[in-house]
Amino acid sequence: MTKTLTIVSLALCCGLCACSSEDEKRAERLYTSAEQAFHEERYDYAISLLDSIESDCKKAIEWRKKGHTFSYEVQLAQQREELASADTMLLAVTKCINELVESGKFDYAKGEYDELGRFFVRGTEAEKNIGRNYVHATVNEYGIVQLISEYRGGSFINHTQLRFIGQDKSEMTTANVPLSNEGANYHFKHGGVCHETVTYVNDSALAYVDMHANDSRLKAVLVYADGTKNLAVQLTDADRNAIALTYQLSKMLAAQLQYKQRSKTAAGKIQFLQAKMGKIDEL
Repeated sequence: MTKTLTIVSLALCCGLCACSSEDEKRAERLYTSAEQAFHEERYDYAISLLDSIESDCKKAIEWRKKGHTFSYEVQLAQQREELASADTMLLAVTKCINELVESGKFDYAKGEYDELGRFFVRGTEAEKNIGRNYVHATVNEYGIVQLISEYRGGSFINHTQLRFIGQDKSEMTTANVPLSNEGANYHFKHGGVCHETVTYVNDSALAYVDMHANDSRLKAVLVYADGTKNLAVQLTDADRNAIALTYQLSKMLAAQLQYKQRSKTAAGKIQFLQAKMGKIDEL
């Protein structure tokens, strides 16, 4: 019995040694490939190879430790590349924003009903358009853009939507905004004149107007709450171009915010990885 157990034990040891040896060889191959990928700046691939050492080579203890340490170096290089890319794009989009805002086409107003101010094309503010129904747009620093329909008349029409109709007969209707006096929506009577202001936030109709910026026959109509009637509003070339320009600025501002966040995230990860690598060096 003792002899049999000894033989079995030896066989198991040999088997374990063989498995360990195979793990060592595989781990070494993966590590070498990861080093090559790292020098070629293929960081995602290098990380996937190092992850394979961790998951597939359980018995290659030393290679797993080595791979774990090297993975920090790879991730650090990856995040430095991400930071450089985000900062480059941030610089470019900020330059475009500054050029557009400083071109004299836009004005800036401090927000009355929120903390953020708003950019708007000069001449589109309500004070300069008294006596007509019209459509305009504003955008805040975060790239949140508002399409706004203004109605002034002798009686309320209770409009809750805005529809655009192109020369090509295509149409785009905004989301339905319920009647209210909340936020940037107003519904009141003053001096015998009924006022309705409806605001559509980040609405897809903005992209439609931008696509039809050169369509001189683009029409705009206010859609009544019950859906039975429409009221055409004046949409001048200046109105149309102002909406398109505001939408374009909104895309730039949203991109700027995205690149700022990418830059901040990458910088934070770099700081974290450097701290981890410092602790490893102290061991």
